[in-house]
Amino acid sequence: MTRPTIAAPPRPHTPIRPFGARDRIGYLFGDLGNDFTFILASAYLMVYYTNIAGLEAAHVGLLFLAARLVDAFTDIGWGRFLDRHVPSAKGRFRPWVARMAVPVGIASALMYVPFTADWAYGAKLAYAAVTYLLWGSVFYTTTNIAYGSMASVLTIVPGERASLSVFRGIGANIAGLFVSLVPPLLIYTMVDGQSQLDGQRMFLTAIVFSALAVVWYLLCTTNVRERVAAPVGTVERRSLLKLARSLVSSRPLLTLIAANIIIMLGALLMGTIAAYLWLYHFNDGALSGPAQLTSYLPGLLLSPFAARLAARFGKKEVVTVSLILAGGVYIAIFALHITSAWVFIGASFFAGFGIGFYNLMVWALVGDIIDDEERRNGERDDGTVYAINTWARKLGQAAAGGLGGFALTLVGFQSGQSTQSGETADGIYTIATLVPGVLFLVAAAILLFLYPLNRARVDANVAELARRRDEKESETR
Repeated sequence: MTRPTIAAPPRPHTPIRPFGARDRIGYLFGDLGNDFTFILASAYLMVYYTNIAGLEAAHVGLLFLAARLVDAFTDIGWGRFLDRHVPSAKGRFRPWVARMAVPVGIASALMYVPFTADWAYGAKLAYAAVTYLLWGSVFYTTTNIAYGSMASVLTIVPGERASLSVFRGIGANIAGLFVSLVPPLLIYTMVDGQSQLDGQRMFLTAIVFSALAVVWYLLCTTNVRERVAAPVGTVERRSLLKLARSLVSSRPLLTLIAANIIIMLGALLMGTIAAYLWLYHFNDGALSGPAQLTSYLPGLLLSPFAARLAARFGKKEVVTVSLILAGGVYIAIFALHITSAWVFIGASFFAGFGIGFYNLMVWALVGDIIDDEERRNGERDDGTVYAINTWARKLGQAAAGGLGGFALTLVGFQSGQSTQSGETADGIYTIATLVPGVLFLVAAAILLFLYPLNRARVDANVAELARRRDEKESETR
């Protein structure tokens, strides 16, 4: 059963400035806000749970997996709410980023409270579960989905939307560089010649980064403006059931979801295990900072050229080639079993170009899917489609945390121990190199053979939608 869309309340008749650099830079700040808590958690939360809180790696993995099941309801439910609620005069998505900025910052800092290490095991596991769900499944969901959906209403011009995807990628890479370089200088100490994580320093670092995330969110909402009006009341909107049926039949969405899960699994599994790799294979946790530069610096270097490469060769085509590059390099790193830290960092830098291009273009791919859905059904459910794709990426994150915990247990990792056996260190190396390499190649194959939105198809969709809009404008004159 369909229900009429609730019309947006009338807005004051004040001109909105044209889309421009202020919107692009403002949108960049939004991803800084996201990633100052997300990347911090991706890189350090699991090692904090195992080495400071004293939780079993397998239990942490189960927590990460369970949280993503909760996200199936919170992500999609919030996306649906954003599509259907009555927007304020400030817009449909932008106000929610500002409203939830402080709660997400507080929830992030609470995950790293170090005194829980002295609690009974069940109590500290419960505290970890509650605070992790509060951050990731509630508050981060509200800010992230509102922020990501907002790109479609800042401008209707495809080229300008692509520039927002690139600037979002730049924001993510700047955050990645900062989160990679700074915390390792603060949170690791040497004890009896062994590099170890310091719980008090980790907590203070989390407080600072969470506060900065709030600042970045507010800078984002101050500088962007929504320009695409919400649907009006006479338009019939699909029920959730009809929308779900339509999306299930969307080959572009389903194949991108599959590729996203696999890519996020590979990238975040590598990131989750990296702290253990540098502690136990290279015995220098502080080098994890320079090592993480290889995940973010290539994306920054690519950002001036990414949109032009995608326009010339197609987003699908260039992303596929970049993933093949990343997968091949990581498999080579595994085969060489590198023992020199700086040689390992140098090799990883080349692989970073492959993942970097994917990170710059993935949100533009989502825009192509929304266009394809509009071509098929005549409606745009930006928030819901974005939420579904976000949940798929979170599934990859959860699988990385879950499989990371189980894989650590499988290779003999002992929680709370300052040293590990040689066999365990070798197993950690395999998890951090071979497994991501294979996964990136699998994702490339999915995009190459199954994802249908190549350059020609995307151009045809854009032309068809432009024709329909021109017809509607002519009818209303």
